[in-house]
Amino acid sequence: MGYLMTAVNVTAVKATGAPKGSAAAQVRAQRRRYASAVLRSLSRTYVGRPAAEVQRVLASSLRPLGVRVPTGTLHALANDIAAGRPVELP
Repeated sequence: MGYLMTAVNVTAVKATGAPKGSAAAQVRAQRRRYASAVLRSLSRTYVGRPAAEVQRVLASSLRPLGVRVPTGTLHALANDIAAGRPVELP
């Protein structure tokens, strides 16, 4: 009976598709997904605004998430958002 219970538990863990790896990697992945959601939201909200304003808001929004984007990339993202082009994190 105990063996059956163990087999059910192992099967349940495998069925959920629990990712393997460290907790730090899971946190990084979660932050990255959240940063992508923030970027999508900003891209809808700041279309048509000056690129400098978009860049400031973008930098201040991504910084607390621990996402570091080089200045040139940040500038390109801001220009694309201001122009209404689709964007995604590199």
